[in-house]
Amino acid sequence: MQDRARTTGRKLMRHLIVPLTFLTFLNSLDRVNVSFAALQMNAELHLTPERYGFGVGLFFAGYLAFQFPHTFVLQRVGARRWIFATVLLWGGVATCMALIRTARHFYLLRVLLGVAESGFAPGIVFLMSQWVPNRFRASAIAGTMLAVPISVVLGGPLSGWLMTHNFHFTLPGWRFMFLVEGLATVLVAILTPLYFVDEPGQARWLAPEEMDWLMRELECDRASRAESSAVSRPPRSFFDGRIWAAAGVYFSLMAAAYGIMFWLPQVVKQMSGRPDFEVTVVSALPWVGLGAGMFFNSRHSDHTQERYWHIGVPAMVAACSFASGVSVGSTWAALLCLVVGSAGLGGAQGAFWALPTTFLERGIAARSITLIMLIGNTAGLLAPPAIGWIRTRTGSFGLSVCALAVLLVAGAMLLMAVRRLEPLRADARAARHQALPGLPG
Repeated sequence: MQDRARTTGRKLMRHLIVPLTFLTFLNSLDRVNVSFAALQMNAELHLTPERYGFGVGLFFAGYLAFQFPHTFVLQRVGARRWIFATVLLWGGVATCMALIRTARHFYLLRVLLGVAESGFAPGIVFLMSQWVPNRFRASAIAGTMLAVPISVVLGGPLSGWLMTHNFHFTLPGWRFMFLVEGLATVLVAILTPLYFVDEPGQARWLAPEEMDWLMRELECDRASRAESSAVSRPPRSFFDGRIWAAAGVYFSLMAAAYGIMFWLPQVVKQMSGRPDFEVTVVSALPWVGLGAGMFFNSRHSDHTQERYWHIGVPAMVAACSFASGVSVGSTWAALLCLVVGSAGLGGAQGAFWALPTTFLERGIAARSITLIMLIGNTAGLLAPPAIGWIRTRTGSFGLSVCALAVLLVAGAMLLMAVRRLEPLRADARAARHQALPGLPG
């Protein structure tokens, strides 16, 4: 049985998790490459830090507004067609970023890119909850999330290289970068229907005994979720306090992540004054730390099957490290603090989604995952413009970094509220069993 679990897990990794990770890589790159383009684009389009932050934040206006419609489409048309349409749509919009001429064009395409990408992340988490047994889920979800730091570690130097070399014809470097990276996504989208299937039962790459094992494991997980939510059926379970508390925790993590994602190259540029290509390379270092924290912490969380401390402690480490980076005088010491803080942030993110997916009922899982992501990603609508506003008025990023550290502390404290709700749910289940003695204990 252990051998069957191991071989099935490896096949899930090879045929599902790795391809979804690659798509997540493209998804993140087409979203974050604007932070590298800003090194050249802002001057050409006359974007102040405040206008740039506003435009970056507009992405999340479309992103938040269309997450529930995307989730509805996923459930109606199936994973295969949904993945194709979503990837093709955002790839087309990302390619059009090469054509913008004014700040208004920038604002419009950021909104449209948000609409195109809005359902992808919650869709991936939902697909994981339907394909991957709970015992592997933290590592599986963290595996796809690793694509975000990888997209910066690899995509940053790639974007810098495309922007600074002389083979981009008459296009400015930042436009050529958008064109190449957007068209790559469009090409991959055309190939996705040849690879993905809608449900685990259609996976021809699983042997019959592996299919039987996987379906039994998934059914056990569904039964466990149904029992843990027995006292709160839809629609009441949609308003479960644990879901809202988890959404608050996710908001704090995403505020810090988006602060790093969209502003780090400009922070490094201000600290070091180095050329653009060197800035893109140095900006990748904190993302190496984030990826390492995500990988190792999620694996340890799966090994111990503990979630709360594996989220809360790394979040506190991130908060302390980011706050320390503001006070140190040395540029390299500040960069080290950013790397350590990013490792803590990645560790918290890597273990996070294994927590809410353990108590969500199958009937509302997609909606609840989308709700958590919707609230969490509101941070993207608020944090980048707020950082730009503070940067314009203070001339520094220090106050913004401190504010993000405070948010992470608040998120770690809110996590304890989720933990306290678990015994209450257990007591409610016990009371229900006593009231209805015919139910199995």
